[in-house]
Amino acid sequence: MKNFILFISIVLCYLLITYLDKTFITTNSKIFDFLSKDYPSEVVQNYMKSQQKWWWVSFIIIPVFIGIKVLLVSFCLNFLKIVSEKLENVKFSDILFFVLLAESVFIIAGFYKFVNFYFIETDYSLESIQTYYPLSLINFKESISTEKWLAYPLQLFNLFELMYWGFLAWGVWELAEQKIDYLKSFGYVALTYGIGLFFWVGVICFLILSISY
Repeated sequence: MKNFILFISIVLCYLLITYLDKTFITTNSKIFDFLSKDYPSEVVQNYMKSQQKWWWVSFIIIPVFIGIKVLLVSFCLNFLKIVSEKLENVKFSDILFFVLLAESVFIIAGFYKFVNFYFIETDYSLESIQTYYPLSLINFKESISTEKWLAYPLQLFNLFELMYWGFLAWGVWELAEQKIDYLKSFGYVALTYGIGLFFWVGVICFLILSISY
């Protein structure tokens, strides 16, 4: 029950972030201005109408996406039972609980992004919103590389992702009843979730490269 309540709380926070973004940041005028550069007015207007008709779809996708993400991360961490005998009796539901807690880090990142564009960088374009991620290397993309396939990895190199790893490591440390040191638990996270993330990033980069060329 506690996992379900935590999941609903997380989903509600993401729904709030999405609402704030669509209402105050990624507004219809911003979308219209962005698309008008490359497409005829009629095409853009038809797109805007379809967006207004299917606005609810993005809100339905959020709980599905979060659910899949949390389950996949928990699945990766579940292999800790094989890696360490101190974790072999850990329940999947307990792993799920700490993964859900760790997800709060990205909720903070979402609110950070909203505050940044609503109060600080108010003169922005839709393109800058799409490529921006708080406290990440993607914000220095132009000085690192302009390759499209590097955008996603550069987004992942951010302070919030590091905090997420730290939160997961703390969870592993707690699940092991503090019988292993924190640095070792961080290594376990790298060995399980880290490998899964590396594989995921590889797939995304491959897809981007396939579409680009």
